[in-house]
Amino acid sequence: MRTSRCLVVTEPERMEMREYPIPSIGPREMLLKVEMVSICGSDPKKYQGTAMWAVEWGGMPFPFILGHEMVGFLDDVGAEAGRLHNVKSGDRVVVEPYIACGRCRYCGSGNYQLCVSRHTYGFSKSCATPPHLWGGNAEYLFIADGSKVHKIAPGVPAEAACLLSVIGNGVRWIKTRGELSFGETVAILGPGAQGLATVIAARQAGAERIIVLGLRRDTIRLDLAREFGATHTAIVEDTSQVEAVRDATDGEMADVVVECTGAAASIALAPELLRPLGRCVLVGSMGGGKTAAMATDRWTLRELTIRGGLGQAWNCEDAARIINSRRFAVEKMITHRLPLEQGEEGIRFFMAGHPECIRVALRP
Repeated sequence: MRTSRCLVVTEPERMEMREYPIPSIGPREMLLKVEMVSICGSDPKKYQGTAMWAVEWGGMPFPFILGHEMVGFLDDVGAEAGRLHNVKSGDRVVVEPYIACGRCRYCGSGNYQLCVSRHTYGFSKSCATPPHLWGGNAEYLFIADGSKVHKIAPGVPAEAACLLSVIGNGVRWIKTRGELSFGETVAILGPGAQGLATVIAARQAGAERIIVLGLRRDTIRLDLAREFGATHTAIVEDTSQVEAVRDATDGEMADVVVECTGAAASIALAPELLRPLGRCVLVGSMGGGKTAAMATDRWTLRELTIRGGLGQAWNCEDAARIINSRRFAVEKMITHRLPLEQGEEGIRFFMAGHPECIRVALRP
């Protein structure tokens, strides 16, 4: 019997290496040999057992395997799965995080990120029972019916490929939720991985101005934002964010603001950065019940729109094209790499917020 080594979260803030049997694959299922998996910005809350889902579920499903941003090679492909996804054993693919039921009203409307089953790779299912392999922090991943996969070209660095869903997020914030039109201006609050992905999506979508606001400690990230296509960057300790956007737009302000920090002060600032009829996308507010005061008269008098952004959904197809095109050196967002055995060290390093760290990746 073949087995897979896995890095398992056994209780809050504790991981250990375990081995589980590799399951047999059904007609609509697949098996992935993981090449690389990155640590998502949402993983620390899951590791700590304080993710917002834990409140709704009455706790996290310990033990579980983290990891939903992964690339690898298909080791086994069910006959129906091969036809449905146009893949075969040996293909290099990225697996989307969501496992859709395909039957609820949200799946039926194409919004499978809101599927009532709430099944995702990396934490929603316990690994205590078969098929065990529900997360990318392992040598193998079980790919269930209801998943989506995207082919990755051989020459694409694994560091870029495993961030496909992150780029898909950026595309969603800009294209689907932000409804950016060619030639418009985007202001991005926070130059983390989500903010940098949004820069890439905005450049790809034809934004005329891309303004990224960050802290003094974000120097490396702001440099990378400019490399990806940001036309203006500003350090918020050195200049007013409102003045930075006003100066960059000759007083017109932004058409779209993408808020990636989740900070209450940053969310409250968003309407000040928008022109009348502007749109704001909130993607950084997954902090476990945090609230932010909002000047509702600003939103009303300027007829502004505010939208939440959960996940990438159909936008991963666009993200796969971006990744495979090699137009952007997406792999530069992975600043640190560790073997799977050092995964707990990696997540703790990521949580410490070192200025030189953007994303950490693990190699099974």
